[in-house]
Amino acid sequence: MDGSRLAEEFTHLVRKHRVPGAQLALYRDGALTQCATGVESVRTGRPVTSTSAFPYGSVTKFHTAMLALQFASDGDLDLDEPLGRLLPELKNAANRHLRDATVRQLLSHTAGLADNVDCDDMRGASYQRYTTACGDTPGLSAPGLAFSYSNAGYCLMGRVIEVASGMDWWTALENCLLHPMGAQPAFLHDPRPGARPHPVTDGHAVRLDGPHGSTTDGTRDATPDGIETVDHLIPLSTAAAGALAGSATALVTAARLHLDDRDSLADDDHPELPDLLPEDAVEEMRTPVPGVRPYGLADGWGLGLMAHRNTAGDIWLGHDGAVGGASCQLRLHPAGNTALALTANATTGQKLWEDLLDLLRADGLDIGHHTLPLPDTPRVQDPGPYLGEYANGDLVLVVVADPGGQLFLTRKDYFDSKLEIHEDDRFVSRDPEVDAVPVVGRFVRAEPGGPITLLQYGGRALARR
Repeated sequence: MDGSRLAEEFTHLVRKHRVPGAQLALYRDGALTQCATGVESVRTGRPVTSTSAFPYGSVTKFHTAMLALQFASDGDLDLDEPLGRLLPELKNAANRHLRDATVRQLLSHTAGLADNVDCDDMRGASYQRYTTACGDTPGLSAPGLAFSYSNAGYCLMGRVIEVASGMDWWTALENCLLHPMGAQPAFLHDPRPGARPHPVTDGHAVRLDGPHGSTTDGTRDATPDGIETVDHLIPLSTAAAGALAGSATALVTAARLHLDDRDSLADDDHPELPDLLPEDAVEEMRTPVPGVRPYGLADGWGLGLMAHRNTAGDIWLGHDGAVGGASCQLRLHPAGNTALALTANATTGQKLWEDLLDLLRADGLDIGHHTLPLPDTPRVQDPGPYLGEYANGDLVLVVVADPGGQLFLTRKDYFDSKLEIHEDDRFVSRDPEVDAVPVVGRFVRAEPGGPITLLQYGGRALARR
């Protein structure tokens, strides 16, 4: 479909899912299509433009990985160097496994690190104290044994980049990647002295029970009713893993460095842009890590890039991200010279994404996306074997039942979601108040018929306490 038709259909989907504002950027066959609709915040009513800055969430990791690969290509960083030799703070770390983990394993979530490591002492732009905190935190496993999604690993990459570049993560990202691409830097946190915050769109929770207007075709119209602003919930220490913000168009520009027609990025203003990320770095990021099975997130993993199969089985690369009340998706197909980015400022952004994929697929563009089907087996009658606490570092999830027998998956001071457990040990977690895509996960037994030992949720492995 042409650009005007795509914009019309996209706006329809945004209104259908009551998303206050969203951006879509699609590069294909040498042409860039941009769509921007709605408002940056229901509080201000400020319209979304093609340059509005939306939180990228974990798509920040894609940028942190590109930054690391730049330094590796220049010889300033060895991807296979043990962290204990690279980072002075880990020389005598209590977590001995972390000393042996490599930069490559951090980038591929195979370093055996916990998902999150709290570090309230981090108040400035250096990740030095955070690294010490990681060294004092027990790991999940020895490096290289298993995949477990880790924000902490990419926060630790912030310190790796400091050591490799002599700059803090924020400055290195601006000077070495964002400014050369012509992108306007924006961060949810910027602790550098004198930093001027760039406006970022608000996050929004779309209430399931909220009133809404109706359109003539029966879809729901986006109104402030039943939509409330929410905090993005990103601590300073998580910046290198999830605090970058920007436009969908800027994301597509970064993705084009990974396409086979990357030389087309060169223009009079940026003649050297295709060389910003050398081809050897592109190949490193694309290459799947053998044996990695990121249950619930993707079909495979490279260095800062997920692998997703489309309906025909072809591999697309990319990354997904979410913070409080906002979401972001990026996909790219190197040989097809296609890149797509979506930003949305609502909890329904994932539903918007899935409908957008259906729309594009019907028009002949089959984009890769990994999703788990809802279980079709009966629900368990006795939830007792599943009840209890499951931990991954500072992340603790609790499976509990209320007096009426309703099951919940809870995280203290964060969420309480309704839980359905099925006889094949898979489960579905649904937010009882906010309109959002349900999460499918599974419980894992050490042996068939044996006790539950692990819970897998969003690519993370949590051990039963």
